[in-house]
Amino acid sequence: MALAACAPSSSLGGGTSTGGSSADTFKVGVLAPMTGFVSAIGKDLQQGWDLYWKQKGTKIGHFTIDTVLEDDASSADTALTKAARLVKEEKVDVVVGPVLANQALAVGDYLDRQGVANLAQSSADDVTQRKESPLVLRTGAMAGSQTTFPGGKWAYDKGFRTAATLCVDYAFGWESCGGFVSAFTSAGGKVTQQLWYPGDATDLSTYVTQLASQKVDMVFVGTAGGTDSSNFLRSASDFGLLKTPILTNCCTLDQAILQDVGDIALGIRSVSYYAEGGDRQASFVKAFEKEYGVIPSVYAMGAYATAQLLAAALADADAKPTGKKLVSAIKGADLSDTVWGKVSFDDHNNIVGPVMVREVAKRSDGKLWNTVVKQYEDVSQFWDYDPKEFLASPPFSTTRTGK
Repeated sequence: MALAACAPSSSLGGGTSTGGSSADTFKVGVLAPMTGFVSAIGKDLQQGWDLYWKQKGTKIGHFTIDTVLEDDASSADTALTKAARLVKEEKVDVVVGPVLANQALAVGDYLDRQGVANLAQSSADDVTQRKESPLVLRTGAMAGSQTTFPGGKWAYDKGFRTAATLCVDYAFGWESCGGFVSAFTSAGGKVTQQLWYPGDATDLSTYVTQLASQKVDMVFVGTAGGTDSSNFLRSASDFGLLKTPILTNCCTLDQAILQDVGDIALGIRSVSYYAEGGDRQASFVKAFEKEYGVIPSVYAMGAYATAQLLAAALADADAKPTGKKLVSAIKGADLSDTVWGKVSFDDHNNIVGPVMVREVAKRSDGKLWNTVVKQYEDVSQFWDYDPKEFLASPPFSTTRTGK
């Protein structure tokens, strides 16, 4: 951790770092996990960010974009150290990232105290809920439960009436399950069993066999998007769970997982704000593949979308917008045609936009990707619940499950 915290930064997108931001330079600090246990996410995020500026150029209106990339090493402590360096030494005008929930909440709180805007890339619900800040705008992701609410509604509308769930036992898993269970049971469905597995679990077969023995119409699964996702899918294949309809959160079927497990994933459905096989993001996917030779992940799309939203805010600005003014400028920009689709922001600085139920399919060249089954427009992080009542309740957990 100490070595990572002292590692030199990289300047991207606008040439060599100037050590401070001038009137005509808009300096962006990007916090990404380039090393550590989610380093693959960091690479995707960096490539998504870089691609936008390669396409559009770094001159936006009166400003030239100067990007300073810092490796947060997949660590909350390192992310805080690097955020402080970006603010104190680099004097950045805004910080993009980090991704992990514990990092995002800590860094968001620090930047709030420093008066620096933060364009969040994390799905942690409370980034824009119980721990919201006027300086934190979630631009690169949706809240964890936000994307799974439509999954619960879709499942009930498809005729499923009973379900069992399996989710990773920490905040993101609680939120993934919480969104699905809330919408499914509100519609009239019944959840008969909920299982939780530790984040460091290397074998999910015992959980899968328990699910396979349940007499339910379907199973919902919310994994963390790492080796747990691949382990679940392989175990589901080995122990016959694939005979039961399965719906997952976004991460279980992200590109890295599809490339790992192959045809096991064919036909499995998930919910996400990103579908690489859909029409909405087709031009982005094509450009990314041409540049980097791989199908982009949800993290690459989130970083690209953030660059797009920032550029929209700067395009017509006469004076440099920072802090709350930058947040307001992004929220007030034309957001009718973004890589997200048509989006807006709510009063809590969270994005409101389309969420898709997806299905893994094989395209003409044999590569797997997620295609769109159904799209829900203008999905809020509060779904159809009253925001005040929602925020008055405790966060989703293994005791507040959404039932």
